[in-house]
Amino acid sequence: MGALRLKNGNTTIDPRLDRIPEFDERSKDYPIRMLVTERAPLRSAGWACPSWLNQGHEGACVGFAWSHELIATPVQVPGVNDSFAREVYKDARRLDEWPGENYSGTSVLAGAKAVVARGYMEEYRWAFGVDDVLRTLGYFGPVVIGVKWYDSMFEPAPNGLLEVLPGEFGGHAILVRGVSLKARLDGQGGTMPVVRLRNSWGRDWGVDGDCYLRVEDLEKLLKDEGEACVPVTRKSGPLSAPEADLDLLRDTGEVA
Repeated sequence: MGALRLKNGNTTIDPRLDRIPEFDERSKDYPIRMLVTERAPLRSAGWACPSWLNQGHEGACVGFAWSHELIATPVQVPGVNDSFAREVYKDARRLDEWPGENYSGTSVLAGAKAVVARGYMEEYRWAFGVDDVLRTLGYFGPVVIGVKWYDSMFEPAPNGLLEVLPGEFGGHAILVRGVSLKARLDGQGGTMPVVRLRNSWGRDWGVDGDCYLRVEDLEKLLKDEGEACVPVTRKSGPLSAPEADLDLLRDTGEVA
């Protein structure tokens, strides 16, 4: 399969992987750590996402990742479906910094702007580093990430674990909806810290539409042109943290 051309000179091997890296220097002024203190100890937590979107064989991963976030707890938006996700993607393409509509792809930032324009959040902030992501998951809610996607990541292992091996195919936007610091996955000796991702490739993909990623692999992906965006629609800080969903911790064997 040949490379497909995206906006801003980017390419992808798979049309589903059309997230484009975009960093606005002004984002540095809006870190999530201003709302989720760095003093808070890391902890395990999961956020329910009771619907499964499927982008099919086309692009629009940015629209689908943000739509999964809208579906997820702690603040859920009713009526979000595949058509809605494609409209968010179209809005994002109009709002991104690259002119023209003759190319596929857009950015996580443009997706955030599209969600704001639709009135579903007033503000968004950024997680700068894996610890910011983990504390957000532990105390605040899900995180939309944009990362490079590798050949080894197309099919998780039977236990849901993704392997990150050389062989880049494109860029993907996806929802991180939980962290398990002491996960016991089948076939893995002992425990390991993992995050849980909800993909937009249907419920039959992975483990009920989800996969697990080692925290160390998430850190590598974020450092390599990755980004992590957090919608601000909730109360801030650990003392007013919303109630998390325990299903993730049961699924990973961390709690009974």
